This record gives sequence, structure tokens and C-alpha cells, in this order.
Amino acid sequence: MDKLTLEKKLEKIRAKQEKLDRAWKKTGNKELLQFFIDIMPKVLDVERCSIFVLDPEEDKVWLQCGTGLEEKQVSVPTAGSIVGQVISSAKPWMDMNMEESVGEHDVVSMKTGFIARNTLCVPVLGVSTGTVTGAIQVLNKRGQGEYTNEDKALLERMAYQLQMNIESIYLRQEMAKISVEMKKKIEKLEKMLEQ
Repeated sequence: MDKLTLEKKLEKIRAKQEKLDRAWKKTGNKELLQFFIDIMPKVLDVERCSIFVLDPEEDKVWLQCGTGLEEKQVSVPTAGSIVGQVISSAKPWMDMNMEESVGEHDVVSMKTGFIARNTLCVPVLGVSTGTVTGAIQVLNKRGQGEYTNEDKALLERMAYQLQMNIESIYLRQEMAKISVEMKKKIEKLEKMLEQ
């Protein structure tokens, strides 16, 4: 393939990537997350679903997206909260009797006006890093039922797909940045060769 054809192909790819980046920057991952938040309560027959993100510098976990909640409306420490426990241990947590224990969930209930009776919470693991980046929590299984192994498996699959999609988007953005830098360096080298 000659240089001109290669440059044209690279320019078409760059233009497509820039269009994707612009679309992504308008909504970020919010639409994808909101989609998960909208469908999971129906799929698992629960009242609420929330996605939490770990802030390792502050040692806190904050709400990215949740049923009936705004971003960062809920923030909990990693110590003393169910979500924090899930993130710290990288293991799922199920509690069918939250009303019988005192904890950070009581503080959140006072803030939001929503009383959590039971929960299933799973970690969100970075696919490429293997580190925990957040958690997905569902609250209040409807009826008299309890969370099943199938519920847990489905929520873990969601966590995996969610993280894989987010990492993929970030990697594409990094590749686009590298492509722009490479183009600049190639142009600089070509100018030096011409002299």
C-alpha cells in the first residue's frame, strides 16, 4: 500500500474516531449506565439498582448512577458500608435482613428517604487490571423471595459487561490520542527530511 492510500485510510479512521469521541463526551458513560439501571430492577424483581465507583485517593465510594438518585448523591466510606466491604474484599455480599443491623445504610436511608430491607451487591472488576473499580448493588427483592444464585450470577455478568465496555471506550480514546501524536511526529519527521 502506498503512502497516500495509507494516509487516506488513517485519516478516515481518525475522523470516525473523533466522531465517536464527540458523541461519547456528550453523555460519557451515563447512557450505558442508565440503561443498566433501568433494566436490572425489572430483570431481578427489585426496587432499586445502583452503580458505585471507587475513589481510591479519598478511600470513599460514590454513586455514579442509581434508581431515583443523582450522581454523587450517595457517598460512603469503604470501611463500614456494604458496598465498601464488597469493593475491599472483591466478593459479592447478600443480606436479607438489613433492617436488623445498624450501619452506613441507615445514614443513606436518612439522606434519601429510601429504606433498604435487603441487598445483593457484587464487585466491578477491571477486566485488564483485575482490580476492583466499583460495585453494583440491588435493593429490596420484591415479594417474599430471596436472592438466588442465578440473581448473583446475572448481576456479576452485568458487572463484567459494564466494566468491559467502559474499559474498551477508554482504550479507544487512548488509541485515538496516540494516533494524533503519531501523526504529528510523522509530519515533523517529513518536514525534517524535506530540508
